[in-house]
Amino acid sequence: MPHPSSAGGRFIGLSAPLLAVAYVVLTAGPVLLASFTGGQQGPTAFSLLARAAGVAALAMFLMQFVTSGRFETISGRIGLDRTMGFHRLAAGGALGMLGLHIVFFLFRPGESGVAAMARRLFGYLLRADLFTGVVATLLAVFLILAGKYLRGKLLPYPAWRLGHGAAAVALVLLGLHHAFTNARFMADPLGASALLFIALVALASLLVVYVLRPVHAFRNGFTVASARALSPTIAELVLKTDTPERFSFAAGQFAWLTIGRRHTVTDNPFSIASAPSDLPELRFLIRDAGDMSGSITRLASGTRIGVDGPHGSFTLNEAGDGPILLLAGGIGIAPVLSLVRALAAAGDPRPVRLIAGARSAADHVVRTEIEDLMAGHDFRAIFLTDMDDEAGCEKGTCDAGHLARILDGLDPGAVTAFVCGPPVMMETAVGLLVEAGVPAERVVMERFDFDAGDDVICRIVRRRFISVMALVYGATFAVALTAALFR
Repeated sequence: MPHPSSAGGRFIGLSAPLLAVAYVVLTAGPVLLASFTGGQQGPTAFSLLARAAGVAALAMFLMQFVTSGRFETISGRIGLDRTMGFHRLAAGGALGMLGLHIVFFLFRPGESGVAAMARRLFGYLLRADLFTGVVATLLAVFLILAGKYLRGKLLPYPAWRLGHGAAAVALVLLGLHHAFTNARFMADPLGASALLFIALVALASLLVVYVLRPVHAFRNGFTVASARALSPTIAELVLKTDTPERFSFAAGQFAWLTIGRRHTVTDNPFSIASAPSDLPELRFLIRDAGDMSGSITRLASGTRIGVDGPHGSFTLNEAGDGPILLLAGGIGIAPVLSLVRALAAAGDPRPVRLIAGARSAADHVVRTEIEDLMAGHDFRAIFLTDMDDEAGCEKGTCDAGHLARILDGLDPGAVTAFVCGPPVMMETAVGLLVEAGVPAERVVMERFDFDAGDDVICRIVRRRFISVMALVYGATFAVALTAALFR
């Protein structure tokens, strides 16, 4: 499958297999190195397993800073949605490893039974020398539960994001203190050095995110050229810059925008609706989601906008040589418009088909623009609405019948489908596409809650994520058991 590249045609990011290998090495590697000397110190195999699990858990939590850092140069090939999906799944894997670290310490020869283990656990909780480890464990549980169930609900997203980051830093600092003051598994200097190296990588990612990225986001020199309402719920934001050479992107990508002189911790992601040929202007279509997006139309001309990007793999580099099918739901039309503008500007001869859904005909804000752009091209479109069937739109949601009509005369096996919209719409669309004969590997989509989907593609990716976690667990405990045999 083709991979995304930068606007200049250069592949960016590591391949998925290389990323998986790097993650396993960086999380299970310290256990291997620590086992050379420190790993052989322990009265029982259970204590060795416990110490190995603790070191691996700490390494996994440190790596969370890297997987959440939006580093396109690292994970650009697999897409930010999959990177963040892995970040969330890996948090659960790290917590599971931490749980095993505790449980294995509760086993002792001749002192089995739930009551004995409970007494031992209570004793650990009261030990002053284990205080930092106990607090780190509680923070880990809180962070993962809050990230899954409370994210953006109790606090505004920027405040939640800052609090989440601060708690994560406290977790790893407490974990490092616990590891180097109590964990005899780290007696080996190689293992200790490996863990410190990963800690430095995590620190470097924090410096990039909170110090260098804010500077770079405003270095592009973008300011507001215009901001207007296209419908009661959709606004158009056009930015301009006097230094377009500092920013390049591929059609279909997105950027994180920071308004005014705020820190980029307040930024929000929006798909770019323009094509690279439209620079020095950068255009966005933004739906009012009840947050800062509702204030877009009130932005004054000349307001500075930080632009962190480009990000994403929803690009034509993912497409084969055959026909292109575009499926957009709601504001998902923004990156689709970017693709259409790029195809039109290049005079691309491939057949292009579009199914676009919106709440009402008024929300098809770029329908005329798309039809004008594709005039003279091999292009057909179906525009759907939830509320009415006026103005040439059809009432209803995309179904197998719509796909059969739009794919008529085309070989589904040669089609590349680009899908963007609400999670439910994307999940349904993937199933319909596969049933229609479009290969799953030719379905391109990008979602910020990738790990929440239950379509065939999400299930495949989730299984791959779990396989990586299984490799980390397997490598960690294989090393610990080997150390136990030679202790």
